[in-house]
Amino acid sequence: MARTVKPLSAKKVENAKAKEKKYKLSDGGGLFLQVNPNGSKFWRLGYRFNGKLKEYAIGTLKDYTLEEARQERSRLRKLVNNGIDINQLKKEEKEKLKTVEVKKENTFYNISQKWHKHYEKEVSENYHIRLGRAMENYIYPMIKNIPMDEVKRTDIIAILEALKDKELHETAKRTATLLNKIYKYAVTYEYTPHNIIADIELKTVLGKREKKHYPTFTNEQDIRGLLLSIDEYSGDYTTKMALKLLPYIFVRSFNIRNAEWNEIDLKNKLWTIPAEKMKTKIEFNLPLPNQAINILEEIQEFSGHGKFVFPSCRYPNRAMSDNTLISALRRMGYTKEEFVPHGFRAMFSTIAYEKANMEDGHRYTGEVIEALLAHKETNKIKGAYNRAEYQKPMRGLIEWYADYLEGVKNA
Repeated sequence: MARTVKPLSAKKVENAKAKEKKYKLSDGGGLFLQVNPNGSKFWRLGYRFNGKLKEYAIGTLKDYTLEEARQERSRLRKLVNNGIDINQLKKEEKEKLKTVEVKKENTFYNISQKWHKHYEKEVSENYHIRLGRAMENYIYPMIKNIPMDEVKRTDIIAILEALKDKELHETAKRTATLLNKIYKYAVTYEYTPHNIIADIELKTVLGKREKKHYPTFTNEQDIRGLLLSIDEYSGDYTTKMALKLLPYIFVRSFNIRNAEWNEIDLKNKLWTIPAEKMKTKIEFNLPLPNQAINILEEIQEFSGHGKFVFPSCRYPNRAMSDNTLISALRRMGYTKEEFVPHGFRAMFSTIAYEKANMEDGHRYTGEVIEALLAHKETNKIKGAYNRAEYQKPMRGLIEWYADYLEGVKNA
């Protein structure tokens, strides 16, 4: 016959004193209060599962009154009677809770920020900043706080299609590349089990894109008007000087804005642009025509004591901002459909190809033209040869082009 246990009273529970060794006060039905030598009191439930006697920790006396502990005993007994090991269930619930907490921590934002910091040493400071802006502008508005492994392919597609709908095809393509880098990092460090970007057929999402041609001038009357407008520009001095130099050297906007004096050799008429500043990630040696040297010598009196050739008008220790040259062209009256800073490259390319082997032109090949534009040669061996051998013809072509522009402006 089972031993009858007298139920506890709230007073007995409250008055239970600590002893030298821990002891139990039973309430029946497996429920007991464990009193420890330090005075702490815990509710526990004894139960049998698969023939083995086990104990389940319910909680402290502070967490559960006697009545609440009895209610918890009833709930737990029902689970045991239904074939559930309540200790195993508790363990599983803790694991689920832990998983939920991990997911809260491993949001797309947190993991992408870890990647961004990790990637900082691999790229230029400017490019690193641009990646951060891209995440803020194009990605975070849609998936910032979603756990990394809960982001769906449809979420990514929505990001890319939103850019496509705004006709930002190149931005969408770069964003997809950025997302792929983030997911590769996340998979490597086991923040997510799979790179979902690899499952997306970008050609299907983005569609075929027509090649973009930058607006430019090739008519000599238009070119003359542009060069004279730059000479007459009444805005910031460094902006004007950058615009005066750009037609003669036609580098990318980023390169001229971030040009540093330690890269320029006025004596040998050479600008060595470091690999980390080049789109090709290859150091570029650009010969400088006399017209460019004259402009650089003039601006040197103004900015030669500092780091940048064309510093910001507001912050002398910083490079010119990315919108400065565009804004100057707009103030000169040129719309984005008419001319952009990149148009100087297109202008050189078009004229150089059109004037090749003409009586009033030059005798340099297309390979020399492409070398001056710092376009990457797909054949690596040929590319290395070109960089080594084309310096003399590159100088000849850029000097011819500078003289051509002078002739057009002074016509």
